[in-house]
Parts: sequence; C-alpha cells; structure tokens
Amino acid sequence: MLTKILTKKSLYLLFICVFLIIFLFLFVSSLETNNKICKGNECYPKEFVATEEFQEVREGQEIPPGLHVKIDFSTGKKYAKILDPNDHESSEVIVIDENGDPINQEEINHDNELDKDSDLRFHQDSKVDNFSLPIITSRHKENLRIPNSDHAQFEIYISQLQNNSSIQGLISALDGLEELVHELDFGIKFAKDQGIKSILELLDHESSQIKERAAIVIGTAMQNNPIAQDDVKHLRIVTRLLDNLSTETDTKVSIRLIYALSSMVRGNQNAIQSIKDNNGLQRLSDLYENKLDNEFRAKCALFVTDFIDPNMIKVGQNTGFFEQDQNYDAIDQIADIIGVWCKQFQDTLFDDKGNSNEVDFDSKEKILKGISMIKSQYSSSCPPQNGFNDWLIKEGIESKGEDYLEDYFKLINQVRIQFGFDSS
Repeated sequence: MLTKILTKKSLYLLFICVFLIIFLFLFVSSLETNNKICKGNECYPKEFVATEEFQEVREGQEIPPGLHVKIDFSTGKKYAKILDPNDHESSEVIVIDENGDPINQEEINHDNELDKDSDLRFHQDSKVDNFSLPIITSRHKENLRIPNSDHAQFEIYISQLQNNSSIQGLISALDGLEELVHELDFGIKFAKDQGIKSILELLDHESSQIKERAAIVIGTAMQNNPIAQDDVKHLRIVTRLLDNLSTETDTKVSIRLIYALSSMVRGNQNAIQSIKDNNGLQRLSDLYENKLDNEFRAKCALFVTDFIDPNMIKVGQNTGFFEQDQNYDAIDQIADIIGVWCKQFQDTLFDDKGNSNEVDFDSKEKILKGISMIKSQYSSSCPPQNGFNDWLIKEGIESKGEDYLEDYFKLINQVRIQFGFDSS
C-alpha cells in the first residue's frame, strides 16, 4: 500500500517537473521571439548590433543612438557601424552616392546661406536634382530628441518622390512624409528643400490617390508652422492651390486641397493677402455653389471662418511679401463676397420656410459657426434669409436638454442674439 502511495506521489512530482520545464522553455522562446524580426524562414535581432565595419540595417531594425549611419540613395538602404573617433566625418548621418562613396562637405549647395550656429547633419548629393537637407535657422530651436533614424527616413522618402515613378512607391513615400512633417522640424526641412517642389508637381499627377496625399502633406507641413509658411512664399502655393481647385473634378482631392489651402492661410497674413489678390473667396464661392458634397462645403465654411477671424492673425506679423502686386482695402475688397458666403451658408442649411435641408450634423455645425463669424465681423453684409429664425427655433428645440448637443445649443442661441431674434 505504501509503495503504491509513493509511486503516485512520484508520478505527480514528475508531472509537475515536466510541466515547469515546458513552461520555462516556452517562456524563454517567447522572449527570444520578441527580440527578433522574422521574414519568412529568416530571423534577425530587432535591435541593430553594430561592429567596427559598416553593416546593412535590416527592415524594421532599431538603430541605437551614437552610431555612424549612412544612406545609399541608389538603393535606399541604410548602413551603420560603431562611431570611430578617428573618422574625419563630423556628421552622425551621411549620404553616399551610387558608388558607395560618402559625399563631401564641399558638395553642399553653396546657394544655401547657412546660419553659423546651425548644425548640418546631412550632406547633399548634387547628382539627385541638387537635393539638400535644409538648415533650420536661428529663429527655431531644433528638436534634438528626434532620432537619427527619423532623419534618415525623411531623406529616403524625399529621394523616393524624385526617383520613384510607381504609384505604390509614391504612396508609400507620401504616407511616410505625412507622419514625419507633423513634427515642426521636418515641416521646416520639407519647406526649405526640393521636397516641396516635388510635392507641388504631384498635385498634377494623373492619380487621384497621389494628388490627395500630396495635398495632405502640404497641409500637414504648413499647419501652425509660420517658418515653413514663410519659406515657401516665393513658390506662390496659394495661387497654385486655387488654380488646382478650380479645375479639379474629384471631390476627395478638392477636399484635401481645401485643407492644404486652409493650413497655408490660417494665421498667415501674407497668404490671406494672396487670397484677396487672386479673387480667392469668389472662386471658392463658385466651387461651393457647384459642389453639393457636405464635407467639401464644411471645409469651405472652416476656411471662411478662419479667414475672417481676427484672432488668427498675429500682431506685428511681417506682411511685406505678396504673391501679386495688387493691394486693396481689406473691408472694401471682400465685404460683398462675404455677403454672398453668408447667403450661401444659410441656403445650405434651410429653405425659405425654415425646413432643414439634408446636411449632416458636423457640416451643419461648421456652417452655422461660419454664419456666426461673418455676422460678428461683417454684420451689415449678412442679413437673415427667410426662414432663418424658424429654422433656429426648430434646431434649438431638438438640441435642448441633450448633453452631447450642449455646445451646439449655445451656438444656436448665440446666433439668434447676433441676428436680433428672441432667444428666450
């Protein structure tokens, strides 16, 4: 009997031991897998392991800081090694030509005036359309926390724009640039170098996907980035965007072009003057009338709202450069067309009996904000249309008491007060 009990205990302990061994094996294996990148039957470390010789950085590998990194523009591949203090290359990241040779400092385009305090981290390959990475001026403090791998990837994306004719290759480069130019530094670099010119050319590409993404990159790089806006003013981008909007037939592309135009104009007095000089508000009004897409109209409403919002202009902003030479008195020039916008916005929301038109809530709110802004800045140019008060009353009744519509309810009451309607 005792022998049987001991045998059972032994089997039980053996089972526990086997289970623990299997568990530990699987745990260790999972740790190894998490630290590796596997492509098919081949696996390699997730973090690049540097030696004293240049080695290719594999797809997806993380590059530790402090390494000597170079990029081969002919292949798009990156190479890295341990930084040798005896190397004469001062940059942590360099560009090499198609022969694998580093490009010397002397090959930098001397047309670029470098600020003495600037730190040039990349070299220029004059064989690639005079490509150069711009220098951030003393007006901006460079973000030193941006990893070198992002700078290297930025260079690759720009190179792909110039050398890749395939739709998928361009889409990949544009999507990558969109992610990077959110960062102020990359927006400035993008505006100063050949990249912005390549993007502008893509606005006329035969593919709508390419045109959409090109406009998004422009808008993302220019948004809330006054240095970038200032650096591209000689390219007449406002004029270019207006011209493209006037001829574009794809609504999605038009929406992206409006986004790019808004990003250029918001808070930028130079660009605002360019809109006036190029009859931009009238041209956009014609497009608004002809395009019945709610999203496009909402983007137009946002544009007009920002355009006339006095809080969007910084006091003391330099206004010495305009895309055309004409200058007119601001109020006399646009009061009439602002009145047209006010009527168009009201006609979009309701009919003359105060019945709602088919407009989604998001677009409706943006358009109503546009009416409110116009009334606050150009009151005499924005009379109420027939049915406006009735429509506001109905909208107020429908939104009252709904927590998620609280801001919209306040907006309705604000507009009723602005137009002298009874808001009780």
